[in-house]
Amino acid sequence: MRDFEILVRDNGSKDATVKTIKGFEEVRRFDSSRNEGFGAGMNRLARQAEGEYLFLLNPDCICPEHTLEMIHEFARHHDGVIAPALTDLGGRPQISARNLPDFKNILFSRRSPFYLLGITGQEAAGYLKLNEPTKVPAVSATALAIRRKLFNEVGGFDERFFLYLEDIDLCRRLGEAGLDIWYLPSLKIKHAWGASARIAPARSTYYHHVSMFRYFSKHFPGSYLRLFMLFLLLAGGFALTIVLGWFGLRAQR
Repeated sequence: MRDFEILVRDNGSKDATVKTIKGFEEVRRFDSSRNEGFGAGMNRLARQAEGEYLFLLNPDCICPEHTLEMIHEFARHHDGVIAPALTDLGGRPQISARNLPDFKNILFSRRSPFYLLGITGQEAAGYLKLNEPTKVPAVSATALAIRRKLFNEVGGFDERFFLYLEDIDLCRRLGEAGLDIWYLPSLKIKHAWGASARIAPARSTYYHHVSMFRYFSKHFPGSYLRLFMLFLLLAGGFALTIVLGWFGLRAQR
């Protein structure tokens, strides 16, 4: 007898997603006629879920055997958020634990021209390289476990973030409420990072920059001058990133 359920939200996809899922009777599918965004879609699923824990998972991930068992065992002794390590499809690490964004480290984020040109690395953007279970300020929601009751109590994801930063915002709110954010490197999940973004790179970059400004506006509401400077930098960074992408320039990592 299974002690878990599988819920899938189709956010108005235009590929073969729905047809593929129809072949799996154990999947509970919920469809939307339009793309409501990652956070909104996850919130809808969380309200339909019945289990004690939620394990949020991007569609471009491959989980090893016993993933749910490992998360549940760790969750028995550690409340809050639990995020496994991420690797690319070849097994190379993708750093997903990080410090919260601030007005300094945001200049070196993985979407910034500095990073794309190879001028700076992930550490400058606040990303953390860890080899043991550690409490961290924030993790990626690419693969993330949390008690369902806790997720709903904090209001889930802020749906003003259509794509990107909704996970950092959630971690920040949980941290401010005194809850722990755990990074679990012993569990490694393969992630085709950027696979979805490459389908519509300009749109993806646009949403990232918009979400970044919304995040800072939300959490630093009185910093008018710095927010204005950030707006100018994000606008310029967006334009430059599009140009770099047009010419196929990427950081060598």
